[in-house]
Amino acid sequence: MMTLFPAGQDLLGKKASDLVGEDLCVYEDGTVEGTLKAVTGYTGFSSEEEEQSGHYFPFKLTKTGKKMSLKKNGVAAEGKENMTFDPEIILRVSKEDTWKIEVDESEVITFNFEKAVLE
Repeated sequence: MMTLFPAGQDLLGKKASDLVGEDLCVYEDGTVEGTLKAVTGYTGFSSEEEEQSGHYFPFKLTKTGKKMSLKKNGVAAEGKENMTFDPEIILRVSKEDTWKIEVDESEVITFNFEKAVLE
């Protein structure tokens, strides 16, 4: 369903190890446990200044498809519904967020971050 990136993987100008700790683990129910590092100046993630700082969760889908939607707390932001499929995803998250990932209108996983450690 999904995998994590190796620590040295470049993700839009930051290494995976700049975003998350080596203790990061994702359970089958979508619970994310481990360290999400505080990041600033992440200009590769977004051109919007307010989206360039925060905590990020990078992952790669192992399921493939044609279209995908990313729904934060049940709602897809503008441009995040029925997008062209891309398996490499980085989410900007907080402990209160849930993120549902849908591929071809079927839920793949819903992540929650209650057990994550936000540095």
